[in-house]
Amino acid sequence: MRPLIVARTVVMSAALLALGSWGCSQKETAPSVAAAPAGPPPTPTIEQIRAATVSGIFEQAVTLVDGVYHGAPAAPGAASHPMLDLWEPAIAFGDVDGAAGNEAVALLGSSAGGSGEMVHVAAFGVRDGVLVNLGTAAVGDRVRLQNLWLQQGRIIMDVVEAGPGDAACCPTQLARKTYAMEGGALQQVSSEVLGALSIGALAAVEWQLVEMNGQPLADGVEAPVIHFEHASLRGFGGCNRFTAKVSGTAPGEIDIGPAAATKMACPEPQMAIETQFFSQLEAVDRYSFLAGQLALTFPDGKNTGRMVFRR
Repeated sequence: MRPLIVARTVVMSAALLALGSWGCSQKETAPSVAAAPAGPPPTPTIEQIRAATVSGIFEQAVTLVDGVYHGAPAAPGAASHPMLDLWEPAIAFGDVDGAAGNEAVALLGSSAGGSGEMVHVAAFGVRDGVLVNLGTAAVGDRVRLQNLWLQQGRIIMDVVEAGPGDAACCPTQLARKTYAMEGGALQQVSSEVLGALSIGALAAVEWQLVEMNGQPLADGVEAPVIHFEHASLRGFGGCNRFTAKVSGTAPGEIDIGPAAATKMACPEPQMAIETQFFSQLEAVDRYSFLAGQLALTFPDGKNTGRMVFRR
């Protein structure tokens, strides 16, 4: 009987080995769970850009603090020092590099302490959770930005720059400049002269008042609005609708007549805003652009007053 017992033992051992082998095989061939594909990077925020590190302007990269960089003076005790200022009203968002997700485009003005201000355009994107300066390019000295937008991966801006015969302080030539990421760098790809600055550049846009003499409008106040139409100006003064005659006496110079307004009475502070607005509007004698916003200036005693409007 002994051989029979051995045979049964061999058969059971073989069956157990087969069972164990089957279990191992099943474990090794079990399908793995694929990782979910990563989404596009987030769009940069205003807060990130106000604290961005920017390259391509000074010899070394600099970091903004609340949208501004103040460098050390060139010599101990010197009054002049390098500065970089973010033009926050002109920030635009969209695709710049053709990759998934949107980037941010901003203009910055730099100065070494003199009278000039070199304008730069910079592109920013979030990469691996960190804001990165994708590229920076020069726009020009004391260039005024009229408008900026992104189209098919390109940065397009209408500017006022110094033309033939213009002093650097007072540009009057309209130009359209285009920038794009090429070869891993931000570069200007075209620049086209559009003509001379005229009040026609102010038309077809409603401009809303945001600042009077350096002070923003108080919260809750309904802002005045203006709209240029050929030889006239119409709008809302804060309480009443109005019209006024307007003429462009020279590039950057303007004459606005008295406002003819409706006679509705409004509570304060609306009436005070409107009274001040109409008084300053009639005194305006020059216009320009400030970081994509419209600036109307007027003599104010020994100083120059200014009203700033956004699109």
